[in-house]
Amino acid sequence: MITECVDKDQTRKLYEEAFDDPKEFVDYYYSEKCRDNKIIVSIMEGEVLSMLHLNPYYMNLWDTVIKTYYIVAVATREDKRHQGHMSEVFKKTFEILKNEHIPFVFLLPVDEKIYSFMGFEKICDFALDKIKDYEVIKKNYDVYCIWDEIYIKRMAMEDKLREADSGEVLPDSPVIMAKITDLSAFNKAAGCSFISDKEALEFLKTKRIYICEEV
Repeated sequence: MITECVDKDQTRKLYEEAFDDPKEFVDYYYSEKCRDNKIIVSIMEGEVLSMLHLNPYYMNLWDTVIKTYYIVAVATREDKRHQGHMSEVFKKTFEILKNEHIPFVFLLPVDEKIYSFMGFEKICDFALDKIKDYEVIKKNYDVYCIWDEIYIKRMAMEDKLREADSGEVLPDSPVIMAKITDLSAFNKAAGCSFISDKEALEFLKTKRIYICEEV
C-alpha cells in the first residue's frame, strides 16, 4: 500500500539502515523536522518498504512567496529494491503535490541519474558556504528560502550539530535538482506562460538561486 505515513517513527528504522547520519542528527530530525513534514511510504504488514520525506519550505520566487517541499530521505529497504516500490511512492507523491498546487519541488541527489528520468534537472549547485545575513541573500538572489521563525530556529539547531561534527552527511560536490509539479501554479507565481515543464525549468535555471538547506 502506498500512503502518507501517520506514525512517522515507524520510518526511523529504514532511515537508520539507509543513511550514515550521526544519531544526534537523526534524533534532531525525527523530533523537529518530522513535526510538520509528510512521509510517503510503501508499507506492507506494518513494515515500511520504501519512503521519501517532503519537508516544507516557503520560498521566494522572484518576489512571490510560494510553498514548496524539499524531498529528502529517499530510501528502499535493501531486500525490496528494484521491485517498483519507489516508483509507486514517487507517483503518489506527484499526485499529492499536484493536488496541493505546489509549483516545483527540489532535492539534493547522491546521483543525478536516479532522478533525471522523472523530470528532475539540476538548477544550481548546493551552497556550501552559508550566508549568515538574510539581507544579503534577498539583495543578491532571485530564488531562496524564507527565513521565518521556524526556519531560523531550525537552522540554529543544525548549525550546532555541524559544529559538533554531528550534522547530516552530504555527497561530494552536492547539487540541487528540481521538478515542476504544477505548471499552472508555477506560471501564476512566476508571472509567466510556459507551455511545458521543460521550458519552465530552463527559465528557472537562468535565475540566481541560493539553496543551502540540508534537509
